[in-house]
Parts: sequence; structure tokens; C-alpha cells
Amino acid sequence: MKKSGVFLGWLLVLATAPAVAVDTTNFEVKTSRDLVALCSTSASDPLYHAAMGYCLGYVDGAHDYHLSITSGELLKPIACHGPEVTRQQVVDVFLAWSRNNDSLLDKEAPIHGLMRAVSAKWPCK
Repeated sequence: MKKSGVFLGWLLVLATAPAVAVDTTNFEVKTSRDLVALCSTSASDPLYHAAMGYCLGYVDGAHDYHLSITSGELLKPIACHGPEVTRQQVVDVFLAWSRNNDSLLDKEAPIHGLMRAVSAKWPCK
């Protein structure tokens, strides 16, 4: 049942995501726009599996790093969501954020865009 939910989630994302052609330069992931391109790659694209693997791996890495650096008392968390939030939900939030923040997509590293998106969706109180 869980696998079918994930599959249906991906179908929904792909149906609502803008069609973005991905190319190998996007894998350099220099800007948020590169990460958007990878995370919104069409299932029919020959680079789909590599792009989605990179996208989800990037999200996992960012999340793990965020948890690591905010586990002590020195740094406060940027985003505060519960353990029920999935990787796919984070990707969905990032893609929705990107549609409303086009002016930032080429100006900063993708980690900035990703963290802006999740902190807007799940702010810490």
C-alpha cells in the first residue's frame, strides 16, 4: 500500500510539474533552477532515473545535514516539520516554492532555495 501511495504521489507531481528538459549540466547543481530541473524531470526523459535519484539524494543530504548541525545548542533549526513529512512532500514544497520565486532561482545555491521553501512551509515557532 505504501509503494502505491508513493507511486501515486509521483504521478501527481509529474502531472502538475512544468515540463522541464533536463540535460547533463543540470547535474552540476549550481543553482536552485538546476535542482528544480532535476526534481521535475518527466518520466519520459532518458535521464529521469538519474535526475530523480539526484533530486531525492540532495533532499536527503540537506535534511540530514540540517538535523546534524541543529542537534546541539549552537544553531537553531531553519525548518521544523514532523517525522511524518516525506521526502516527496519536501520536493513538492520546493517545486511549488520555485514557481513563485523565479527571480531567486539563478541567484543562489540550491540549498538556499530548498531551505527557503521548507522554512516557509514549516517554520519553527
